[in-house]
Amino acid sequence: MANPALAHVLAHALTAAAHGFRVIPLTRAKLPAVRSPHHHDPGPPPCRGECGRLGHGVHDASADPEAIRALFAAAPWATGYGIACGRAPYHLIGLDLDLKSGSPGSPRGTGGTGATDGRAGTRKPGASGKDGTGGMDSTDGLAADGLAALARLARDHAFAIPPTVTVLTPSGGRHLWLCGPSGLAVPNSAGRLAPGIDIRGLGGYLVGPGSYGSHGSYRLAPGSPAWAPAPAPAALLRLLTPPRPAPHRSYRPGPPSPGPRPAALEGLVRFVRASREGQRNVRLFWAACRAYESGAGPELAPALIKAALDTGLAPREARATVASAARSAARHLQPPDAWA
Repeated sequence: MANPALAHVLAHALTAAAHGFRVIPLTRAKLPAVRSPHHHDPGPPPCRGECGRLGHGVHDASADPEAIRALFAAAPWATGYGIACGRAPYHLIGLDLDLKSGSPGSPRGTGGTGATDGRAGTRKPGASGKDGTGGMDSTDGLAADGLAALARLARDHAFAIPPTVTVLTPSGGRHLWLCGPSGLAVPNSAGRLAPGIDIRGLGGYLVGPGSYGSHGSYRLAPGSPAWAPAPAPAALLRLLTPPRPAPHRSYRPGPPSPGPRPAALEGLVRFVRASREGQRNVRLFWAACRAYESGAGPELAPALIKAALDTGLAPREARATVASAARSAARHLQPPDAWA
């Protein structure tokens, strides 16, 4: 049976390509629609398209109209299209701001971003799962509001999100499109920046406006500029880009060293201690990520947990949040080849 949405979605994908964006067809589940030619092969995908066949996920993305038509011809069941992030000329960075209700039966994770390992229909572990903060208390955790979390980050780090392309998602969230500088590889992440905020960079994609998913359609927000993403603020880029891995440091069990901690580490503890109700998990998660990325996580974790307890966060939830931050930092302290 013919797919009535195909011509509509293909037209939108070609429009995006005409503005320089590279696209791939997607299924209703927001996964790459062209089946991998390596789906019978054991182990990880053997190539990223070097074999010359279609079906390598975001690595197939193209701005060439004939290549795009060939991709959609190979997937006539496609109902949407993905826009590759981190690629020239825009080096697109996507902020997926979720709005997730804590009530039973509410949609979760339907915002519509992806990070694939090149095997169509497959996701990297940790790339799209909602790691969040590991635990939220009754005042902080009824909803993961990405818009509110981004507003807090902007206030705390003194940056403003400029007017930019904004796509409304079926779940009530939105995608913000920003330009990154060439040569900067922003990794994909889920909940690392703050609960409710997923990031799509190199190796990821955003569902384009005009697409249909299982939960509804994606459309430009009223008044949104079309196809003109604004540059990402420098302060936000610093938050999005993990530092280079530090030389391996071994930590011996036992009491912390008697010397004073560096001022930056003490600042993280003060940052957590200054949390107000509704901010506690977000601030603890962010501070713990920075501590582990700097190599001081094991040393600083007890002080961060104690600071969170002083704000009223429950011990179990504070420990779970710090553990989640340690896992997130471990994933992102990898060489750039592991991010793509």
